[in-house]
Amino acid sequence: MKSNLIVLKPVFTEKTLAQQESGKYTFWVKKTATKGQIKESFESVFDLKSLSINTVLIKGKNKTDWKKRLPIKKSDLKKAIITVDKTKKIELLKLNTK
Repeated sequence: MKSNLIVLKPVFTEKTLAQQESGKYTFWVKKTATKGQIKESFESVFDLKSLSINTVLIKGKNKTDWKKRLPIKKSDLKKAIITVDKTKKIELLKLNTK
């Protein structure tokens, strides 16, 4: 896999924005990616050394199509929480809130 295609996009929720102040950044990643691949990809894209990586596999929900009344299974997702040094910040992931 190419290293820049493993980290898909950042997760922006109230919880993840609060964690960014303590040096933890959350990203959606490919389901098949390992922690080593995630680390390589993150370090090559953002030029920061990661201290630790935690991954969470989120199971897809079962929904019902309201027109056809057929069950639909949403796809599974994988989330990576990457810890960096507290003094280092990623300026691209800051939201301008006033």
